[in-house]
Amino acid sequence: MSTPLPIAGDLDATWKFIEPGLEFILGAQGDQGVTSKMYMNCYTAVYNYCTNKSRHTSVVNTRPGADKTTYSLTGAEMYTRLERYLARFIQHLRAEPGESFLEFYVRTWKRYTIGAGYLNNVFDYMNRYWVQKERSDGRRDVFDVNTLALLQWKEHMFSSNVDQIMAQILDLIERQRNNEIVDTSVISVAVKSMVYLGIDTNDLKKPNMVVYAKCFESEFMEKTAEYYRRESDNFLALHSVVDYMVRCESRLAEEISRSSNYLEERSRRHLLDTLHNVLIRDHAQDMYDQFLRLLEQKEIESISRMYKLLSKVPSTLQALADSLEAHIKSEAAKALEELKASAEASEPDDKPRRGQGAITPKAYVHALISLHSKFNDVVCGAFKKDPLFIKALDAACRYFVNVNVIATPTPRASSKTPELLARYADGFLKATSKETDVANMTADNLVLVLKYVENKDVFENNYRRLLAKRLINANTKSDELEEGILQRLQEGNSLEFTSKITKMFQDMKSSQDLKGRVREIVGNSVVSDFTPLVLAQSMWPFTHLDDYNLKLAPELVRAIEVVEDEYTKKHNGRELQWLWNHGKSEVKANLARRGKPPFIFTVTNVQLMILLAFNKATTLTFSELHETVGVAQHVFEAHLSPFTKFKLLEQNPPDAASFNAPNTTFTIVSEYKSKKLKVNFVSTIKNEQKQEEVDTTREIDESRKNYLTASIVRIMKARKTMKHNDLVNEVLLQAHSRFKAKLIDLKRAIEYLLDKEYIARCDGDSYEYLA
Repeated sequence: MSTPLPIAGDLDATWKFIEPGLEFILGAQGDQGVTSKMYMNCYTAVYNYCTNKSRHTSVVNTRPGADKTTYSLTGAEMYTRLERYLARFIQHLRAEPGESFLEFYVRTWKRYTIGAGYLNNVFDYMNRYWVQKERSDGRRDVFDVNTLALLQWKEHMFSSNVDQIMAQILDLIERQRNNEIVDTSVISVAVKSMVYLGIDTNDLKKPNMVVYAKCFESEFMEKTAEYYRRESDNFLALHSVVDYMVRCESRLAEEISRSSNYLEERSRRHLLDTLHNVLIRDHAQDMYDQFLRLLEQKEIESISRMYKLLSKVPSTLQALADSLEAHIKSEAAKALEELKASAEASEPDDKPRRGQGAITPKAYVHALISLHSKFNDVVCGAFKKDPLFIKALDAACRYFVNVNVIATPTPRASSKTPELLARYADGFLKATSKETDVANMTADNLVLVLKYVENKDVFENNYRRLLAKRLINANTKSDELEEGILQRLQEGNSLEFTSKITKMFQDMKSSQDLKGRVREIVGNSVVSDFTPLVLAQSMWPFTHLDDYNLKLAPELVRAIEVVEDEYTKKHNGRELQWLWNHGKSEVKANLARRGKPPFIFTVTNVQLMILLAFNKATTLTFSELHETVGVAQHVFEAHLSPFTKFKLLEQNPPDAASFNAPNTTFTIVSEYKSKKLKVNFVSTIKNEQKQEEVDTTREIDESRKNYLTASIVRIMKARKTMKHNDLVNEVLLQAHSRFKAKLIDLKRAIEYLLDKEYIARCDGDSYEYLA
């Protein structure tokens, strides 16, 4: 272009001068680019035209005090010619031989948009002055040259061919999904062009995705759903669910990778939602149907894959969690039924079936632990500790720990789990337990099962009673171990429970001091080792019984008097009540053959008085012995019976009907026969065990009554007035952490407080606080 620059104000001459350059800039001459000289000449010609015309075109300004002449900006004619030129240029673009329309579209778009950028610079002066002025005056049909070029492309190329473009884009995508090799850059450029063509004519700087969403995104999502719905149905018709899940994972990964090449960020989430709905949600039932089989066959990898897929559609997980919970309950029921059957089968045929009694606390608790461990591994491994599945595991465990064929042999029976768990703890805390019997019995097992026990107050009561026995019988492995267990139990139990146990340990320590003072006074004149225990009545699970008004043998009176004197010196005004139904003694009995060591008998306090009576006479009648001991007759009979059963005393007449006849005589044997030197006569006394069960039940009932009434008062004091149902629900919620409260007990507690005028009825079904 060596032609001299045109006359500045001549539009026709200027356009004729720059048109060949525009052809080069937009790529009409193939790969030949525009030279810098050509580019500058075009820019200068447009600049000269705009500035010259503006300088010589004037209007009158009629505002008062203003200069009567001002300049107007020129560009309308040039803008119109450029607009028409771009339309003609686009309409004359043609595809090359063998080129698909999409390939043609992408090739020409890429070259056109490059040229449009350069064109924008050529008309920079017009953009900065005339276009800006027109848009400032409110015209929304005038644009900078680059935007004008895009709008012309949209009108004359894209809009008229959008169906063809979309059909070929979707065809390429489907071919790629079918593992054909395609040029993804063609898809990417074509889709990106729709983003650029989304122009908001009112605000050119504002992103606008209307074209992309309307022309591409909606149809792409629809076709994607159709494709994968068809493919998934066909695949499942020929393959297993396990294979489908593998395929599903692969397809999702492919689509995520593919989408990053040509989808906008906003569409990727939409695409995933579409895929998740079609591939996962629509086939969730197929996965549910195989879930139990996978659990039974322990296919953790497949279960994990199922969880990962379903977790992409959170609404599908609840059904899976419910299925897991139901499965755990079912498996637990089977396992515990097998445990019970195995225990019963191991009993001799000539003995009656004892049900729960045939199963040791260790076997029972370890069965519960095994079940929890088995499914906890599944929850942690396959379900990645998802709270929803932890909740399902906890719910299932809470059920089978409290309700099973061992704990509740009949539907209306109270669960025996709290009692068995307390006995389990007693097993590994007792000093007399054999190492083989307590192997693998740990505090961790205790705390884990206790977490799921509903009636924790029953456990607390039984644990405290067994602890009391260990302490008064000096049968604990170590105080450190006991206190360590107590610290673990403090994490999930009531403050009252742990505070009472703490006081029990304190009583044991203070009793050691008292023992030392008594020993200094009485020495060995009475017994070789006398250990009085002074226990706080409200802290220990013991009850003073009138049936045990024991008459002490003269050998023991002095020691008892010293204990009482020493205690009252330090604690003036306090009264001691002797619990003769607790504690035990060891008696050295010289009843062995000559040359053999003496026997050591472990006996109750009542039995001790019976044996000491035979130091004065070898034969005594039932009435004489009863008068000497002084306790109630049924208590006396229970403690006397083991001596005749194990042939330490010879009864005459020997028949059972004569046992409690006043004149029936009992003679102590001169030579006692036993394979063991140490003989325990305490463990065979059944009446005391029954009394303990009665006391335990009474204490639990009383404790629950007090808890419910205290809760009601506390709630009403804070709320002042409450409706009946709201009060009931609030109390039940508070009690839930300690025990499963019965509505009848709650009703009685409310009636009790109404009678005592702590609360009063008002407005029919409401209560108000009075106290």
